[in-house]
Amino acid sequence: MTAPLEDRSISGIKRMGLVAWSLLGTMLLLAAVGWVLLRFRILLPAVVLAVAVVYVLNPVVTWLQGKGLARWMGSCLSYLVVGGVLTLLGFLAIPSLVDQGRDLAADFPRIYDDLAVDAENLASNVGLTIDVPDYQQLKDQIDQSGGEFVSEQFGRITDLTLTLLEGLVLLLIAPVVAFYALLDLPTVRRKVMELIPERHRAETRHVAGRLGTAVGGFLRGQVLVAVILGVMTSVGFWAIDLPFWLLIGMIAGFLNIIPLVGPWVGGILGVLMALATRDLTTAVYAGLIALVVQQIDNHFISPTVLRATVRIHPAMIILGLIGGATIGGFWGVVLAVPTMAMIKILAGHFWRTRVLGQSWEEASEALIAEPPGAPVSLLARIRRGARGGTVDPAADGGEAGPAEDPPAGA
Repeated sequence: MTAPLEDRSISGIKRMGLVAWSLLGTMLLLAAVGWVLLRFRILLPAVVLAVAVVYVLNPVVTWLQGKGLARWMGSCLSYLVVGGVLTLLGFLAIPSLVDQGRDLAADFPRIYDDLAVDAENLASNVGLTIDVPDYQQLKDQIDQSGGEFVSEQFGRITDLTLTLLEGLVLLLIAPVVAFYALLDLPTVRRKVMELIPERHRAETRHVAGRLGTAVGGFLRGQVLVAVILGVMTSVGFWAIDLPFWLLIGMIAGFLNIIPLVGPWVGGILGVLMALATRDLTTAVYAGLIALVVQQIDNHFISPTVLRATVRIHPAMIILGLIGGATIGGFWGVVLAVPTMAMIKILAGHFWRTRVLGQSWEEASEALIAEPPGAPVSLLARIRRGARGGTVDPAADGGEAGPAEDPPAGA
């Protein structure tokens, strides 16, 4: 009786030691990745955009490859279709956006003065007294501040211009990097898998599939949701004849790539614009439209588009967004939720499989929420047809199973 107890104790100590070293190794790896990102943060926008393009287009390219089309031809065709759609949308939307931006610049003094008066009246109604300078007073104060202020602002504008130029160059490079990554992705997966010891390949493939399902689904889904919400918000504001409806709707849609932010920003901008240019009734309508769009997103669009998500509490998401903004600014905010999802999947997998002794499937079910009856992804159906068998859950989402992918250019 004593020997089995001692064996179990020794086994438990070994397991805890393995967990401790695994956590330490993970922390060191994250620290190294963070250090590299800080050293090469100028490349971060291009890398993020390239990864997003690969995640969005890889299922389509793989589907075309499964239909017998060479991978390079599928990549070129995908780029041509996406480029054509973006060009068409640009021709349709950019002229209106330019006109609304020009009108907003011309009307900004009046809009600012109206909002200043509304703020003073609101404060007076609740027993407070505030003095908000009107646009001319604010302009005079800036003019009276002397050359030091002008020089400081000119320096900031110069730095901003250089940053925008660097970003433009990197954003032009990103699609090129993504194109070559799409071409060689199956080969790269296979080579990476060959570097992993044989006894760990199945588990690595499974964890990679879970990461791809969550992170890839999030990136693809957020882009689609942002487009849908931008269109819905713009149409709603157009229906109530709100000035600058397209500009505000596009801002709301773009910011929706950051969870919990887009609809609120769109609603606040819509209400403020209605108060400054229309009346209280229009402001109420603008707030209702933003609320309805948010509810449609929460109950219909996001649950349909984001079929597989990592269970992260909203409070943790808010804290993660704040932390991401503190560390990396705008791109830190964009990457906060995917990073939290990856950390939770990796840490949760090792804890549940090494400490709790659960199977891979049990660990995945506890971390990733997939609605019952969710349709099998396109790439999973392709792999099922190629293998002549059932769908591998680790392959669903299009990011797992490097060994099953056909060779590049086949």
